[in-house]
Amino acid sequence: MRRRAVLVALALLAALVPFLGTAQADPPTHTTGYIPVAVGTADEALLHYKVMLPDAAKFGPGPYPAVIDYSGYVPGISIYDGLDDRFIELGYAVVGLNIRGSACSSGVFDYFERRQALDGVEAIDWLADQEWSNGKFGMVGKSYPGITQLFVAGARPVDRVTPLVPLPEPGETRTQKWIDQTLEDHLAAIVPGHVFGDLYRDVPYPGGIQNVAFAGGWSAQRVNEGYISGPQAYAEGTVDEQCLQNQALHAANPPFNPFAQALQPQNNFDNEFFKERSPFWFANEIETPTFLVESWQDEQVGSRATHLLERLPKTTPWKFLGTNGDHGEYYGPDVFPHITRFLDYYLKGQVPAGDVREVTETKTVTTPVLKRNGKPHPTRTTRTTETTTRPESYEEALARFEAADDVIVNWELDEGRRAAWTSTYDTWPPTGLTADRLYADADGTLSAQKPAAAGTTSYLYAPEVGSQERGGYDVVGEPAASWDDEPPAGTSASFTTARLTEDKVVLGAASLDLWVSSTAGDTDFEVTLSELRPDGKEVFVQQGWLRASHAKLDEALSTPTRPFQTHEVTDVAPLLPSTPTALRIEVFPFGHVFREGSQVRITVAAPHVQPDLWGFTALPVPAQNTIHTGGLTPSSLVLPLLPAERAQADYPACGGIHVLRNQPCRDAV
Repeated sequence: MRRRAVLVALALLAALVPFLGTAQADPPTHTTGYIPVAVGTADEALLHYKVMLPDAAKFGPGPYPAVIDYSGYVPGISIYDGLDDRFIELGYAVVGLNIRGSACSSGVFDYFERRQALDGVEAIDWLADQEWSNGKFGMVGKSYPGITQLFVAGARPVDRVTPLVPLPEPGETRTQKWIDQTLEDHLAAIVPGHVFGDLYRDVPYPGGIQNVAFAGGWSAQRVNEGYISGPQAYAEGTVDEQCLQNQALHAANPPFNPFAQALQPQNNFDNEFFKERSPFWFANEIETPTFLVESWQDEQVGSRATHLLERLPKTTPWKFLGTNGDHGEYYGPDVFPHITRFLDYYLKGQVPAGDVREVTETKTVTTPVLKRNGKPHPTRTTRTTETTTRPESYEEALARFEAADDVIVNWELDEGRRAAWTSTYDTWPPTGLTADRLYADADGTLSAQKPAAAGTTSYLYAPEVGSQERGGYDVVGEPAASWDDEPPAGTSASFTTARLTEDKVVLGAASLDLWVSSTAGDTDFEVTLSELRPDGKEVFVQQGWLRASHAKLDEALSTPTRPFQTHEVTDVAPLLPSTPTALRIEVFPFGHVFREGSQVRITVAAPHVQPDLWGFTALPVPAQNTIHTGGLTPSSLVLPLLPAERAQADYPACGGIHVLRNQPCRDAV
């Protein structure tokens, strides 16, 4: 069976060769090859890589610091998003490195397994010995190559003990000390962007509900990319036989496909399968200086990776930039300069041009008064002040950089990827953040006053009908960030504040704390936070999800604005008929200004399943869901409020270049 699959794969690859043509040879500054990892073990593999060097006439002959794009896409052939050109122009060598089992690399592809992390450590150790390398590396990129950065920086030994490369002396084995030393010596910085932190909660199962649309599509692409070799495999008319041999073995990959694994019944709940693939659970091992970039409305991985910041060791230098927008803000003009500045400090080891300062030093000089015979007077002196100016040292500039606020927020990014204003905060969550609780009432209002009388609001849970789509830039046949549909009448429940008398600036995760009952034993919730503006427009802000039977909280990890469910199979609990049950739904982290004169709205409906990047396999049985308010069952929305903050610009437009990026508008109802 395996032999037949290999032969079929080889036949397909042979058929592709005439169509791929012959590529021009790489210029001398480009080299490709294979890095051996896990040598001498059952996991032994060859990782395909490509190195691109900067212009020696401009940056000298080297050796150079280098940045690495390490992923299951095809960086060993062609790096996405133009990152190679961007960094080469800054004087970095650029390495594209394919994980095992992808493109031209050998080995079996199993997404985000710990072995891939150790492969990355070994590859960095190998690359550090090359003549063009100065031994210092940073890992760059967003999405897949962003995620792998977290795994490599948090690498730990695996149960399958792997020898060093080159092979160790007899009896010598890999140790955590070797991993830590390799990372400390060679991995100077990571700048992950648009990543997940918790593999279960962030993308495949938000709130315990399977996100089938994105997971299925992404997984299918990974199977296809296992057979992409590209023109570089056929340089100068010579086939890269190693690449073809490796790809023939990729026929063994499909059983390890992430979507196929997630469909297994035991993986409908959070377990070790997800935990060992979730940086949230090993972030305390990441000691490499880290700059994290996240978009609140990211249509692919969401924004919950923001929670990683609370898990990093206190001794790890880190910075964070959060912004509204989509999955590509990493490259924007108000984001990328922060990345290069961070790398200047930690990878190049130099003060960025914009940070150069002068230090003025003043010292007092005491001079003895001379007597007539020219000898110093024993008791009389004069005191003068001398002032000198010198350039600030790298160590002084770095200390100033690290002492500055660690959190940067770009507020109200527009379609030109320009922020209306930028704020900084000391840490995450910011000091001074308060839990602003707004109570729901049966009349559909939200207010700071808890209703004295109990009440109810009911709606029809209608899967595949009662939906609001998230909006996204990559949906075929749909305008960017559209938000035109609304739940049909009777299939949702909304609660709205009166017009605000002052701005509400909110930053972080929010929590919708509901008391609910249902005619079904289980039901799903999608909550949508929006702003109703005085001009009659409703602006999308953020969403959250929960399956009622998954409501059990991990109290140690929950806060007033962030519920954290266990999602363990042993904690599943059905709803009792007609009995109000308390549950909390996390609204994913976001930053937004609800301006004076606007209204805050929260809407509860069934999860959306329309052709969006995120689409859910919601429970199929219709039900009558009831939200209980006031009295002994008060439902409320808790917002992460920055009390002293106010908007620094006028309302953004609802159309044209100044519309909020990935926050669509529609006519309010």
